[in-house]
Amino acid sequence: MASHVLFRGSSFKESKNTRSSGAAGLRFRCVNALKISYKTMTGNYPNLLRVTKNERLRLGLAPVIAKHGLHELDIFSDSALIHLLETHPRDQLQAFTMGTDWENRHEWQPVDTAGASGVDLFNAVSKGHLWFNIFRVHLFHSPFRDLLNRLFSELTEANPDFHCFNQTGTLIVSSPKALVYYHADAQPNLLWHVRGSKRVWVYPAEDAELIDQELMEDIFASYIDEEVPYRREFDEKAIVFDLNPGEVISWPQNSPHRIRNVGGLNVSFSTIYETEPSSRRKLTYCANRLLRRTYHLPARSTKETGISARLKCLTYRGFRKLGLVPVPPRRAYITRLRINPEAAGGFEPIDDGPVLTEFSKKEFVLKKDRWGRLAAVAQAKPR
Repeated sequence: MASHVLFRGSSFKESKNTRSSGAAGLRFRCVNALKISYKTMTGNYPNLLRVTKNERLRLGLAPVIAKHGLHELDIFSDSALIHLLETHPRDQLQAFTMGTDWENRHEWQPVDTAGASGVDLFNAVSKGHLWFNIFRVHLFHSPFRDLLNRLFSELTEANPDFHCFNQTGTLIVSSPKALVYYHADAQPNLLWHVRGSKRVWVYPAEDAELIDQELMEDIFASYIDEEVPYRREFDEKAIVFDLNPGEVISWPQNSPHRIRNVGGLNVSFSTIYETEPSSRRKLTYCANRLLRRTYHLPARSTKETGISARLKCLTYRGFRKLGLVPVPPRRAYITRLRINPEAAGGFEPIDDGPVLTEFSKKEFVLKKDRWGRLAAVAQAKPR
């Protein structure tokens, strides 16, 4: 890891889950990572995961960079990306632009992709100031399904105690100088970098100075997105990495992080997964939120093991089964910007008012209220 670390904050401590030694510190076992023959996987390369013994035991638990071979696959070529952008469902593709001030996350704005071809999208992101999240690529494109299965199969082979489920794949394509604001993910993920170069700031997990408990509860319960307030003094606790093609980075669950692209069109494959400990943490935080905010019970402990923690999680599961857990509101993405590969930044303003992005059109419609203001109204889900 040392060869990639640019700066290590003096206050950084590994998550409590990383302090166990050897395989005993990683009580995971892959459930649906099937042992697939190489003939059914993407390409005929040797192992895509190229890690040392120390890296494979820490991958997913600590800030660590390891090697992989995804950048050798042709599914990440220009032509392959254009085809994917052309054919991927637009309600599974989010486009955003952003500013340059890390503390002004409100400059993170959605951009509509309506009417843009795959070539338009590729040219816009290649030359502009955009960030594309292409969700669930493994469900719509068989090479990415095979790749996802292969990666988790190799993770299991590298460490038989790796135990995970609900694996999903998101392809991230972003402009040469794009950035992602300070945020924390709910579930563990591995970021497999394929093209371009990034700088990544990783901060300690479970540090109340960096992200407070109530915000983390809201993230777990899907009441807010992952972005959280950032202050520059947080950087004293960060480890800073440079990430290049052929490298995968991991960090402990819920570690806040931020990312800036530093060169070239950037392409990464983000694999999100759950583990028994990560699901238990989610239940703990969701239970605390429900019991304290809805039923006004004194529930603040984030302890994830023991009788009281187990009872709290069982209570939450029971309430959810009985329909007593409020459903978070769905979020509509409304914008005044649309893709234009010829415009500066890869987008242009929409002159005739705000529109719903393609990402939101399946779930919402825009309607005027009695004062003539446009508002997004959720469409009833089919039974």
